[in-house]
Amino acid sequence: MKHRLGVLVLCAFFVVACDKGPPPPPVVVFATGEDGDALSLLLEDFTDDTGIPVAVEWGTSADNAHKLINKSGTPADVLITDNVADIWRAADRGALRPIVSEAFDLVHASLKDPDREWAAVDVRFLTISHAHDVRPLAIQLDDLGSPEFSGRVCLSSPDLSINRSLIAYLIDERGVKEAERLVRRWVKNLAVPPFFSEAELAAAIRSGKCDYGIVSWPNEFEDAIPFPTDRRYVDISAAGVGRHAESPEAAQKLVGWILNKRRMDFRGEPEPVFAGIAGWRDEDARLLAERAGYR
Repeated sequence: MKHRLGVLVLCAFFVVACDKGPPPPPVVVFATGEDGDALSLLLEDFTDDTGIPVAVEWGTSADNAHKLINKSGTPADVLITDNVADIWRAADRGALRPIVSEAFDLVHASLKDPDREWAAVDVRFLTISHAHDVRPLAIQLDDLGSPEFSGRVCLSSPDLSINRSLIAYLIDERGVKEAERLVRRWVKNLAVPPFFSEAELAAAIRSGKCDYGIVSWPNEFEDAIPFPTDRRYVDISAAGVGRHAESPEAAQKLVGWILNKRRMDFRGEPEPVFAGIAGWRDEDARLLAERAGYR
């Protein structure tokens, strides 16, 4: 009887051990290296909280969206882009599935897809920044195209999504012709050709090479002086769950967890313009920049 009881206890031990099973497969995340360190720490926290491992494939935002859309390489469970254009393109091409999470419902309407296929995990506001030795004026985007600002304006490259986002908003609000006229006036007022990066633009403002610049805030401009434009234009980093995710439940959990951690509150502030506009107008913005000589 004692021997039989020992066998039962041993069996029970193995049943419990077997119930634990093998560790869950990692959630495969396609992500960009622009926010690599911060994102890596965030994903480590997710694993610590949930026990679900995460495997990240780093690449450019555009390349990752292309791989997801074309189902090339490793299937992605989650796509995290550093701009709205790439996440919008992935959704438009049917590469994402609806996000099933209460956290999605708490995201501001301007920062998520009406069909639930993506939501912002970070936001960058477009503002005008000026050098410390420049008398601050209550200027707006149109003012930067006026004759009094000739040789005083700096811009970063239209290859940066933040700048194409702004042009996309202007196209949507003013129409192509009026938006192009304004961009041409900015180009005419440039002190130097557009900079490759916002870091270079920040350095030019600090050095006095130019008095004013259109920037994203917060970014490289801790010691410059920002002030809001007439509208709350934004670009976002965003997340979505892959249509062909191999670990869809874990992917949904990860996206919901990130949305909870990075929730943004705009109470008491002007609401941002709907970010999706910058996605579906992105190609129009690129073509306008070329025509206007903004390169």
